[in-house]
Amino acid sequence: MAGSEYKHELSFPQGLFGFPEIRSMDLVYDHDELPFMWLREEKNDGLAFIVIEPGGIIPDYTVEISDGDVDFLGITGADDTMILNIVTLPVADSSKISINLVGPVIVNRKTLVSKQCIINNHEKYSARYVLDLSNSGS
Repeated sequence: MAGSEYKHELSFPQGLFGFPEIRSMDLVYDHDELPFMWLREEKNDGLAFIVIEPGGIIPDYTVEISDGDVDFLGITGADDTMILNIVTLPVADSSKISINLVGPVIVNRKTLVSKQCIINNHEKYSARYVLDLSNSGS
């Protein structure tokens, strides 16, 4: 491994969809592996997701969250906000990587309080958006 690993502990006061007991996860990344990062529990064999920040990767992706979610997270503007989309890796018979654009994890960059939200404009997007990697690096 050539790169350096960075880790930030994110707080999930309300858990994740399907995992209400999870109250914190580490966001772990290595500059050599970006845009892909890990969202994982600290314990061994804990839950782990691959995530990306969609900016510059998903064309025209805009996230609209409820006022209640904005208040819960304490977000005051775009600079406070990190959006993480969960990535699904292909199964053996497929080469397509998909991304959940409907239920991103929204993070307050200042407090690291996080919440998985169903976005208000979810009808515009797919929970299984196929990521086209053929143009990357060009």
